[in-house]
Amino acid sequence: MQKWTLKRRSFVAALLVLVVFLPLTALTLEQAFTNSLSQSMQDQLRIQNLGLISEFEVVGGEIQMPEQLFNENLNIPDSGTYAIVSMHMLPLWQSASTLHWQKLPDLQRPSVGEELFLSKQINGRTYFQFSYTAEFEDIGFMFPVTFHILQEGRLFDSELSAFRNTLWQWLLLVALVLIAVLSFSLSAALNPIGLLVKQIGEVESDRQDRVTGKFPPELERLKASLNHLLDSEQQQRKRYHNSLGDLAHNLKTPLAVLKGQLKLDDAAREPLGQIESIIARQLKRAVAGSGSGWQQAMPLAPILDKLIRAMHKVYADKQLQIELEDPDNLSLSADETDLMELFGNLLDNACKAARRRVRIRLIQQPNKSQVNIEDDGPGIPPAQREALLARGIRLDTYTSGQGIGMAVVSDLVSAYQGRLQIRDSEFGGALISLSFAHSV
Repeated sequence: MQKWTLKRRSFVAALLVLVVFLPLTALTLEQAFTNSLSQSMQDQLRIQNLGLISEFEVVGGEIQMPEQLFNENLNIPDSGTYAIVSMHMLPLWQSASTLHWQKLPDLQRPSVGEELFLSKQINGRTYFQFSYTAEFEDIGFMFPVTFHILQEGRLFDSELSAFRNTLWQWLLLVALVLIAVLSFSLSAALNPIGLLVKQIGEVESDRQDRVTGKFPPELERLKASLNHLLDSEQQQRKRYHNSLGDLAHNLKTPLAVLKGQLKLDDAAREPLGQIESIIARQLKRAVAGSGSGWQQAMPLAPILDKLIRAMHKVYADKQLQIELEDPDNLSLSADETDLMELFGNLLDNACKAARRRVRIRLIQQPNKSQVNIEDDGPGIPPAQREALLARGIRLDTYTSGQGIGMAVVSDLVSAYQGRLQIRDSEFGGALISLSFAHSV
């Protein structure tokens, strides 16, 4: 799974906050507006109820209401505003706006001196009900009368829908503006990191030897640490080079003198040759990979092409078919000389063991690069394979098959923090697999 960049992670995190925040904001504002609209509706119906009470009279046990009420909506049939006066749950009077009602609804009645405001369904429609119960005196008796005002919820729903649409339009516009501002601010904030990565790439490709430019205070310390590391690495490489050159010079002359002695027999010359080979190998091991990962990335295909042409000449009598598969244009951060020696030994061993075919496969993976070299030879038995890879066993102690030159291969792979594996090839021979975690 490919890892996300800091910019993408930050943007997605902020976007998630935005996705959660905007709906919660919309719900909160919508609920506040609904409560405010409901309170406004209650106040309007209370005023209309008080007007109805002021026009109500009881004379001689009879209810008297004017033919034309002050509230014009109560005089118009199906106006959406309706009034009903009841006593002991029995209707006493109803407004002209209820003319087409076939049956009056059963309405809740509050206690004397109390009011009631609620929303209810009547014949499939939503109505707001405001009721108030007052006491009246007539002929020496006190009797409660309840005044009901009903208002259809169409106007309420219309206002709420208009508010909701306007709210979401503005919130979406605000979201787009915030996303644009967020994208710009993230780019501006992460631009120094991108510049630092670019500078490190320039150092890796040997186009410059230090990280330059001005950075925010948080990155200035990192830049200073990187430059200090680069300076230390260059000084260390120089010390290695000088020390190894002095060592090689100091050892070369005594060995040459000893080998030039005519009195030395072949039995003595052979150990001197081995000593010379061991010194050369150990010097190579000390130098290999000393760049600490700052070497320039070397494409492997050109190096392997040279080696393949050389193998064709060396093993012309075998007429080998040597294949190179490099679909990802694989590169490794290593010294070209080290790569020539590393793959030269492996390819030479494969050609020695092969009957007709050798294949080289370069595989780029998310966290490592892999090189497989396989042949159709006799292979390496599992018992010898485990011994070759066992700790403390020298790979060059096995002189048959692919053991030749494997000591140099092991040293170079270890120097570049790689991993060496031996498996069976699908061609029947051996498969040597090299994995490098720090590849470009």
